[in-house]
Amino acid sequence: MKPTPAPNWTQEEKDLLKTNLTNAEISEKTGRSEPAIRGIRQRLGISTAPTSFEQDKDRSKEQYWKREYDTLHTKYEKAVKQASVSEQLVDLARDLAPITYDPRPSLVVKKKGSGAAQSAVLMLTDTHVGQFICPDQTLGFGGYNFDIFLNRLQFLQDGVTSILEDHTTTKVDELVLCLGGDMLDGALIHGAEAKQKNTLFSQFYGAGHAIAQFIRNIAPLVPKVRIKCVVGNHPRWQNQHKMPTDNRYSNLDQFLYAYIAALTSGIKTVEWSLDQQPFALFDVQGFRFHLSHGDHLRGGDKALGIPNHAVGRMVSSTAQLYGKHDLAAPHYYLLGHMHRGIVLPHARGSVLVNGGFPGLDGYGLMSGFSPVDPSQLLFFVHPKFGKTATYDIQLKFGKSHSYALPPGFDCK
Repeated sequence: MKPTPAPNWTQEEKDLLKTNLTNAEISEKTGRSEPAIRGIRQRLGISTAPTSFEQDKDRSKEQYWKREYDTLHTKYEKAVKQASVSEQLVDLARDLAPITYDPRPSLVVKKKGSGAAQSAVLMLTDTHVGQFICPDQTLGFGGYNFDIFLNRLQFLQDGVTSILEDHTTTKVDELVLCLGGDMLDGALIHGAEAKQKNTLFSQFYGAGHAIAQFIRNIAPLVPKVRIKCVVGNHPRWQNQHKMPTDNRYSNLDQFLYAYIAALTSGIKTVEWSLDQQPFALFDVQGFRFHLSHGDHLRGGDKALGIPNHAVGRMVSSTAQLYGKHDLAAPHYYLLGHMHRGIVLPHARGSVLVNGGFPGLDGYGLMSGFSPVDPSQLLFFVHPKFGKTATYDIQLKFGKSHSYALPPGFDCK
């Protein structure tokens, strides 16, 4: 099909060409393009009066701000669309829950000592449900899949139960469960989600029911369970080259949390905190806690895996932010991401880095990271002394589990 020829120039348009109006101004009045106006002026021998410096300056400003507006408008529309998709997914996650797990009866609590009651804080991070680590590709030292995840989750459950029932002489009035992100492995390994060993839905569905049963089983140990959440960097959307700073909450971890919250909604002693904040800030026995995934801390050496300078900046900048608003800075910073237990003291408390579930994988092997064992952190908080007894629960000893997951979307 031949293109439609441009209409002939009218006398009124030709008269405009002879004025001192700029090509851009004539374009706005006639609807013709600036190159077309410039071309006919040249053919007719019409020279335009040179514009003044102020005119050029004003025009440059207009063009600049128009470009800025267009850029910001595009970003805004994208952010609104992404937030809308995330909210729809969270609503869908709640609707997908076919059941809510019934609470189990409270356990008979053994008589405790007469000291002040303490709170237990359990970190559950970096489970990477859906990750598949093959021993054939890790010199025989690594190995992880969904069954191993369930075995290690069961061992963590048994360890927490044993510590609270048999190794604690003081009354424990609550358990604060910190879900620190990277609960799902996501879909960042391959360009297409279809090539994943475990699809995103299988990861989400399997993790959702397993962790919901874990929460149901530990809830009877204490009068109350408070759950605090942050998202990790692995379950971000595939088109995000790096973790975003805006709408950080919008990823598959948040989707998973909403689903687990729905599955445990029938357990009235469990209290969830779901919001859009990049960090979780909360108090335990009068001490301030700061929970983050830890992917914002860059650098450090591979042998020890400690990003010293980044941790120092975090503590310093957070203290300044709180001090600026006449608030007390956090006492304890809780992190995951690094898959190794690390404790770093600071003036008001300490920085606690949790271990991970998978253990050695191909990335850690080829990057030269020290091959630490999988572990998770449990500790107690006293109203006067702060963090007291601390347990690194070693997950490699988990060899079996009793979780019963719905069939249909098996995770390998």
